[in-house]
Amino acid sequence: MKLTGTQQLSIGIFLFFLVGLIVIFNGITPWLFRKMPNDFVRTKLIINTLNDPDHTPGMVIFGNSRAMSGVNGYLLQEQLPDHPLTYSFTSTSQYMSESALFYTSLPSSVHTVLQCIDIQSLSQPIDMKISNQVALHMYGYKMDDQTKSFAFSLYKKLNKSDWYYNFHARDCLFSGMNVWLRNLLDDDVSEISLEHTLHYAMTQTSDRNEAVYEREILHYETNDSFKNYTILPEWKELIEASYQYIRAKNIKYYFVVMPHNPDVLPTHQEERERAFSMFREEFDSIPVINCMDILSADDFYDAIHPNQKGAAKLTQHIIQYLQ
Repeated sequence: MKLTGTQQLSIGIFLFFLVGLIVIFNGITPWLFRKMPNDFVRTKLIINTLNDPDHTPGMVIFGNSRAMSGVNGYLLQEQLPDHPLTYSFTSTSQYMSESALFYTSLPSSVHTVLQCIDIQSLSQPIDMKISNQVALHMYGYKMDDQTKSFAFSLYKKLNKSDWYYNFHARDCLFSGMNVWLRNLLDDDVSEISLEHTLHYAMTQTSDRNEAVYEREILHYETNDSFKNYTILPEWKELIEASYQYIRAKNIKYYFVVMPHNPDVLPTHQEERERAFSMFREEFDSIPVINCMDILSADDFYDAIHPNQKGAAKLTQHIIQYLQ
């Protein structure tokens, strides 16, 4: 069927407005992302702090949400003999590969790095969640040549067009509203502001929900991350290269192996021990603070995150090792 002139004009006008809307939303998405609350605001805090010469921490902590809730920078600063100014550069879903992106930006004042790690992640290919990629891009992260040399696989993931990141940030309005409502209505929200605290990123304010806890335990029981454990060569290369860079700066570097909830796969202790032995043997030159089995089930808020009592135990264990 041949279109009439009026129909062609209507289609043209529709396409014009459609393209216009796409261009407008593409332009305002970065602004919306930076203005709306979200679960990745700590990425902005990390980047801004590292770019600010007025911040001179002596000790820094890297890691994901388990480190956010499990390692108390205030206690480290208070109880270590030299009372180092301690900053927590932890953030949501921050695997060791993402932590390494910040190593070359550490200020000269840093003398100790605590890299919290879930050793089971080394069995999976080096990757980064798209949401983390988007946050790094939106908050202005730029990878330097030194970082490219030991994290080139991540450089390719982070070297994409603005359109790509804006498209994947399209749900920022929904997620921002979700965070806002959660902060307003949920009694489990941390009293600490994730966007501003540089010492202790997250602590839970209520008791765990037992029904949710049981579902999470079941989930982790059916996804045994220690079974057939191996360490991929790409992880070995990244870790050794980044460690050599850190040590060349005369910075002490420690792996903190995060604790395992004994309610999860309690009958598979041998597999966990085998995985840790393999990890320890593979990286025998790097000091390791083994916290894997120091907490009881009552020390966890949920299946994997320490509660306040668990965080105190975990941090004290680190302090005893460093003294």
